[in-house]
Amino acid sequence: MKKILLLGDSIRLGYQPVVTELLKGKAEVYGPEDNCRFTLYTLWHAFQWVAAAGEPDIIHWNNGIWDMYAHLQDGKSFITPEEYGGNIIRILRELRALCPGSRVLFATTTPVSDQNALITNESIDRINEIARRVMQAEGVEIDDLNRALRGRPELICEDLLHLTPQGYQTAAQAVVQVLSPYLL
Repeated sequence: MKKILLLGDSIRLGYQPVVTELLKGKAEVYGPEDNCRFTLYTLWHAFQWVAAAGEPDIIHWNNGIWDMYAHLQDGKSFITPEEYGGNIIRILRELRALCPGSRVLFATTTPVSDQNALITNESIDRINEIARRVMQAEGVEIDDLNRALRGRPELICEDLLHLTPQGYQTAAQAVVQVLSPYLL
């Protein structure tokens, strides 16, 4: 049975139980209990998470919302989009070094409500485009979770950021669809 490591923020924490249930009997799904937060946090902890999981066959990974969140007094995002691009390439290289036999898949950052004042879909689109360029250059398949959820505000909950139960179900189904060909 294939082993899958899911890495990502609280959106991943929300869809992981659904992915686990959908793949029951087909794959062993693991993800850290910890929220993987922003890119530098993921880079710092990747070794721990991989060690806890054991080398997986597939790593499905995302970072982005925390990086673009503008909750500091200066109103700027935590890091710049350019720094984001550099960080995700470092994470990818670290994951490949830690798990040379694993297939790495990258998921785009999910949309937020248009009413969210601390992170915009424009900033998310910017980093998703950067991620697409980086991952394409590295031969990494992209799971476009943003596209799966975009234009469906009913899938975003009242906090203007996280997903509703139906949103997590939709995200999980998209994740499973991308993972399924690698489980044969």
